[in-house]
Amino acid sequence: MGIPRLSKHRLICETIKTDILDGTYPVGAKIPPETELTRRFHASRMTVNRAIKELELAGYVKRKRGSGTYVLSRQVAEPRLLAIMIPCLPDAGIYHRLIRSIEETAFSLGYSIVLCNADFSYNKARSYVKELVSHRVSGILFSPIYTQDSTKKCMRENRKLARLFIENRIPFLCIDSILEDFEPQSYVIPDNEAAAEELMTLALLRGHKKCLLLYTILNSSARLRIKGARLAMRKKGLSHSRLRIEHLSYFLTLPTRRLKRMIKNGTSLIYAMDDLIALQVMNRLNDVGIRVPEDASLISHDDLEFAEGLGLTTVHQDLEKEGEEAVLAMHRLLKGELTSIRQLLPSRVILRKSLAPAPLNLPPTATPTPEPKGEP
Repeated sequence: MGIPRLSKHRLICETIKTDILDGTYPVGAKIPPETELTRRFHASRMTVNRAIKELELAGYVKRKRGSGTYVLSRQVAEPRLLAIMIPCLPDAGIYHRLIRSIEETAFSLGYSIVLCNADFSYNKARSYVKELVSHRVSGILFSPIYTQDSTKKCMRENRKLARLFIENRIPFLCIDSILEDFEPQSYVIPDNEAAAEELMTLALLRGHKKCLLLYTILNSSARLRIKGARLAMRKKGLSHSRLRIEHLSYFLTLPTRRLKRMIKNGTSLIYAMDDLIALQVMNRLNDVGIRVPEDASLISHDDLEFAEGLGLTTVHQDLEKEGEEAVLAMHRLLKGELTSIRQLLPSRVILRKSLAPAPLNLPPTATPTPEPKGEP
C-alpha cells in the first residue's frame, strides 16, 4: 500500500504553517492573497479559504477584513491531547478512514491524538478514562460502545461512561452515533434517518413492498436507519408489518426451504444495516441459489471498499468530512466559542446493480409478514 497523499487543503495548510515556523512569513507579515494561493497550488478559492480558516483556528494567522491575512504567532503551543474512543478497530469498516481524517485535522490544529480501542469492553473503556485523566487530555471524541448485550444494558453502560467524562471535567463529543436519552451531549454524525428514508424510497419506487431488515447491533445509527425506512414506507401507504426486522443470525440460520419460500412469497428486498452484513447476506443467498438482484434486491449503508466490486447499492458517508468537522467542533468547544453542537452531515445513496425492480411474478396480494416484537 502506498503512502496516502495529503488532501489539497491540507497541503496548503501545512505548507503555509511551515513557512511561518521557519520565518519565511515573520510575525506581522501578510501572507499571499487567496488569488495568488489558488494559482500557486492549482486549487479553488473554497479550498484555499478552508486552509486559511484552519490556520486561523490554530492561532497562526488573523484575517483583517478588507486588508488581508497576517501572521499572528510563530510560537508552537504547549502540546494538546485529544482522545478517540471507539468500540473496536476491525480489519474492515468505517473507523480507519474516520480516524485518519480526525488525526490529520487535529494535527493541523496543534493537537496530538491517542487512540483508545475499547475492544467492546466497558471495563477497558473505564481504564482508558483513568489514563486520560492522568495525561490531562483536552477532550474525547467518543463513539458509543455497543456489544451483543441488550440494547438497554449498552445504553446504560454508555451513559455511565459519559458521566465519568463529566465528573472528570473532560469535554466529549460523540461521533458515528449519539448517546440516547442522555444530556448534555454534543455530536457530529451522519444523518442516518434521512439517508435511510431516501434509500428505502428508491426501493419502493422500484416496486418492492416487503422487506427483511437485518442488523447485528442496535446502536443509535441502526435505530435511526430503521426509523427512516419506516417513514419511507408510511409515506407510500405501506404498513410497518411489511418491514420485518431480524438479527443477522436469524437469516444465516434460516433453513434454505423457508428462506426460498420467504422470497417467493414477496419479500423481494433485503436491507442490511451495513456493508459487512450485506456481504454475509450476499454469500448466503449465493450459496442457496437465490440471485441478486433477479430474485431479491439488496441495499445497505457505508460504501466500504468492496461495495463497488459487489455492485452493492449503499449509502456513502463522507467520513473524511465527519472527522474534520468533529475535530473543528471540539476545538471550538475547548476554546469556549460553543457550549454544545449537534451537527448532522448529509450522506448520498450510491445506486448500483444490487437494487433492481421487484420481480414481476410477486404474489399480487401477499399477506404481510408480522413484525417480530423486539427492541427495534
